[in-house]
Amino acid sequence: MDYNEFEILISPIRLPRYKISCAHNKKKTRQLYKANIRMSQAFLAILSIFEVVLRNKIDNHYKRQFYPVIGNGEWLLCSTLPGGFLTTTGCRNSLNKVTSVYAELGAAYTHDKLVSELSFGFWKYLFAGRQFMAGGNTLLAIFSNIPAHHNQGNIYAKLDKINALRNRVAHHEPICFGAGNTIGTIYARMHLQEIIDLVTWMNINTTQLFYGLDSVIREADYIDSI
Repeated sequence: MDYNEFEILISPIRLPRYKISCAHNKKKTRQLYKANIRMSQAFLAILSIFEVVLRNKIDNHYKRQFYPVIGNGEWLLCSTLPGGFLTTTGCRNSLNKVTSVYAELGAAYTHDKLVSELSFGFWKYLFAGRQFMAGGNTLLAIFSNIPAHHNQGNIYAKLDKINALRNRVAHHEPICFGAGNTIGTIYARMHLQEIIDLVTWMNINTTQLFYGLDSVIREADYIDSI
């Protein structure tokens, strides 16, 4: 396939930044575009694993914490009932997300399905100030290796950056540029490190967890060589 056909298929409006960063070299432009897709794919795999691990850690923590009070493991649904922690002032958005997903599940509801259907943003916001305090100020316990000078705000900030990366990748936005229209992978590398930090702070071996899915750096190195 020649470049002109490639440009028509991809859409001319998606390629100008790639072309400028490659000094209008058609071969490099196509290489960069495809390399960005490969790096995004690599990130999707890591993000998927990370999201599942994070929500399961949170779920298990709150199951243990609230079991003596509610007598079962369905802390999410109970958090939306009168007296539940998500009914606290300032937690309305989180409460609405749970009730909305619960309503969509209907008769198919189980606690595990509710956990899996809630967005990454929901889990992120459990570390926001209001939600964190409403939940009992205990959620940092899932990060048993967190540095002493870090707090819930640091966790939230990292999750917010990861969420932004997740949205960029999901919407097919480039993650292969530095300042302006220059090729650069600092953004990608920094966000990968955010994920590694949080997984490490959960006392999980990142090499083992992401084994076979660790091609982000390889793709980033290739992009920097274009």
